[in-house]
Amino acid sequence: MESLYWQASTILREILKEKFTALKISSPLWEVPARRKFGDLATPVALRIASLKGEDANLIAQHIAQDLEEKMRNSIDKLQIVSGFINIFFSLDALREFLKAILEKDKSIFQFFPQKRILLEFVSANPTGPLSIAHGRQAVVGDVLANLYEFLGQKVIREYYINDVGRQIDLLAESVKERMKEKRGEKFRLPEEGYLGEYVKEVAQQALEKNPLDLKRFIISSILEKIKEDLKKIGINFTSWVSQERLIKEKKVERVIEILRKKNLIYQRDGALWFSSTKFGDDKDRVLRKSDGEFTYFACDIAYHEDKITRGFDQLVNLWGPDHHGYIGRVKNAFKALGFDEEILNIVIVQLVSLKSKEKMSKRKGKIFLLSDLVDDVGKDVARFYYLTRRNSSHLEFNLEKAKEVSFDNPLYYIQYAYARISSILKKASLEEIDFNYITYLKEKKEIELLRELIRFPFCLEKIYYFLEPVFLIEYLKELASLFHKFYEEEKVIGEDRKKMYARLLLLKGVRKILGWGLNILGIEPKERM
Repeated sequence: MESLYWQASTILREILKEKFTALKISSPLWEVPARRKFGDLATPVALRIASLKGEDANLIAQHIAQDLEEKMRNSIDKLQIVSGFINIFFSLDALREFLKAILEKDKSIFQFFPQKRILLEFVSANPTGPLSIAHGRQAVVGDVLANLYEFLGQKVIREYYINDVGRQIDLLAESVKERMKEKRGEKFRLPEEGYLGEYVKEVAQQALEKNPLDLKRFIISSILEKIKEDLKKIGINFTSWVSQERLIKEKKVERVIEILRKKNLIYQRDGALWFSSTKFGDDKDRVLRKSDGEFTYFACDIAYHEDKITRGFDQLVNLWGPDHHGYIGRVKNAFKALGFDEEILNIVIVQLVSLKSKEKMSKRKGKIFLLSDLVDDVGKDVARFYYLTRRNSSHLEFNLEKAKEVSFDNPLYYIQYAYARISSILKKASLEEIDFNYITYLKEKKEIELLRELIRFPFCLEKIYYFLEPVFLIEYLKELASLFHKFYEEEKVIGEDRKKMYARLLLLKGVRKILGWGLNILGIEPKERM
């Protein structure tokens, strides 16, 4: 059996297409009711349609519900209409069949989206120093989204855009040169707004030892190696690295300017080249090439996005820091000007991170806390988990003491302990294979609660797919772990009643499989023992 959730979504979408052909209904179509008495899933589509058509929502809901009941009669226990919502209650047989599908098959039962080629660009910090804890949050969010896409059967490229030209790179090079003078015992003077971190001295020492022909390129390469080490430490490997300098050298920036010129969107003023972005709703036109002949960052960014499209991607996802809020409209205006569909470009702003700790971090370099220090202190899995505990748009305070706590008050420990507990139970039972027919003996209230929570896993995946918020998976795993722990503490699994024992072992196998899949998407290793 396919996912019950996806079955309900597919059928509902077909009904809406038949009955309301002119309406565009956004996804996801279903949501999980806050209170279980309102069913396994609920859809507000009748309310959305009523607001557009000016008709009665309950009447629309009744027409939709009739078709749903007809098309899903083998899976539904009952349908309920409450204030325009259609609430769906799945039958116990359908819940059991879904558990059987989880146990029999692999993650392919959740690969219900049409396959796309997705380019996910994230971090893209200037190669002017090691990654900070703020970069780490963006890195983990991006990697988890990529993991999710892959889990859902999408083709994903993780890409890092290297801003290796411009004033900041020049300041870094000057800073290293002055540190080289210092190490040679010569007079030195660091540039104003230069880079002061200890890593600058380290790069200067390496440069003195290797005496590279191209010092600036050597400096950038050295910093990038450090960035790659930091990312690897937290479990992230990029598929692709794209250089801004390369885009310029390969004339891709000039090409995109020529495309805009042919659309009469380029003009010259005061010796500079301008893009007529006000034609697309911007508050002012934007410079693409300055009077000294240097391309602006914006010009390179337009070329970069055009390059993404020409490489054949169906969906583009950019994760940016909070200082890029005002830049979103600019890029989307250029995207429209080039004739591309805005809907394929998703830009997510990931907010800042602060640390809460009784003790100072072990190291400080310059004026930033480093990602590598955080991972050294709490470990990869803990760092990844706590980076995901708030929505992207919310400021995140990383509580170091809480993150390292070994108790049920620590949500990561709570989830991992659920996985380990089930592993211990299954090991104690010493049963390699159990006949799936024993699933039919699952009928008690606590068992059904766990079954109902399992069917909500694909809803959680779809929600992340559309809203790009990994925190939804954290919340789901916490709820699943909570239900399991309560079940374990109140119900006996291994006992004399063989039918009940085998049924419950199968149920726990299913719970463990979902927990494991969820942790893998988060990039966290499930633990067999704790």
